[in-house]
Amino acid sequence: MASPAAPPPPSGGLPDGVEPAPEWLGDVAAAARFASPEAIRGALLPEQVAEFDAAFDAALTAARQTLRLDQLQSVLQVWRRVALLTERDSGGYRAVLAAAAEVQQAGRPRAGSVPWDELRAELDV
Repeated sequence: MASPAAPPPPSGGLPDGVEPAPEWLGDVAAAARFASPEAIRGALLPEQVAEFDAAFDAALTAARQTLRLDQLQSVLQVWRRVALLTERDSGGYRAVLAAAAEVQQAGRPRAGSVPWDELRAELDV
């Protein structure tokens, strides 16, 4: 007896809760350099490992439940990018993480920051 097929994805091609990742010029290099979850994890900063593990575990659980790999592939793509950026400039990436944590803890933007809408208008994008 054949197994029932997974439900078809919504019209956008991805299941609910999974947003498509925009294409990035570094994706080919990231995929080549970090082909496995083990390689991704090995490139991360110690403070990133728990977040990666949680995202990877959640994606594996979703894959087991839905019999679909798109969420797992999306998680790996995002973390390959993080691994590549971390490997290229770990100090710079650590500074970005610290700034994000500062903003999250304060609950407001950093002094001197520009709202996204204003920046887009200024850059004409």
